Amino acid sequence: MFNNKAREKNISRASDKLSSISFFCPAYHDEKNLPMLIPKVHKFLSNIADIFEIIIIEDGSPDNTGGVADELSLKYSNARVIHHKNNLGYGATLKQGFQESCYEYVMYTDGDYQYDVYEFEPYLNLLYDADIISGYVDNNRKAVSTVRKLQSFLFNTIICVFFVTYVKDINCSLKIYKRHVLDNIIIRSDSAFIDAEMLLRAKKANFVIKYFPVTHYQREAGIANGSKPNVILKTILDMIKFRFGVL
Repeated sequence: MFNNKAREKNISRASDKLSSISFFCPAYHDEKNLPMLIPKVHKFLSNIADIFEIIIIEDGSPDNTGGVADELSLKYSNARVIHHKNNLGYGATLKQGFQESCYEYVMYTDGDYQYDVYEFEPYLNLLYDADIISGYVDNNRKAVSTVRKLQSFLFNTIICVFFVTYVKDINCSLKIYKRHVLDNIIIRSDSAFIDAEMLLRAKKANFVIKYFPVTHYQREAGIANGSKPNVILKTILDMIKFRFGVL
């Protein structure tokens, strides 16, 4: 268990650097996105943390995502790549990212480069009294289709009603967790429900979650998989199992 006073001291002023932070990103069909994302992440982490690592989890992508990730790990000494022989899916990849991360803070975003990690910067001081800081997409800055907006709205509404609680923009993949949160909750989902499961378990354990506004950018390259029927079905099944205590 980590010392609360020590954690708070690390972020007592907005200008202080974090003691250490792990960053990871799931990557699938992202051979053109990673060369834009990883250099920016590396520069950002250099500015905010004394010690950091970058983990790219290449989820069996059929394009050259794996090769590009390997090249980036050679360029940046504190970056490493985990390769999946087969595509395991977003939830399993995200879970592995949390398991592989070893530092005091754990930050993640997706490899599709639809979020800007620099949007964390004005809100890092929220970590002074929050266990998790989570982005939410400002609708005025949401560069996605009407269909995707509707899907996001429906999913968030269903989660809030189904579990009689409030969580904001669950699937926004721009979050930082403190290590002690991850040490005290067990994640069981391997589907896209994992984001919701983590926040719901964190709320149940009385961890403090704070939100900050972010911009969602259009994917510049690659292929999105979140709207595939099998992905949606698995997410719904995990949600039902979690609701009735069998997950």
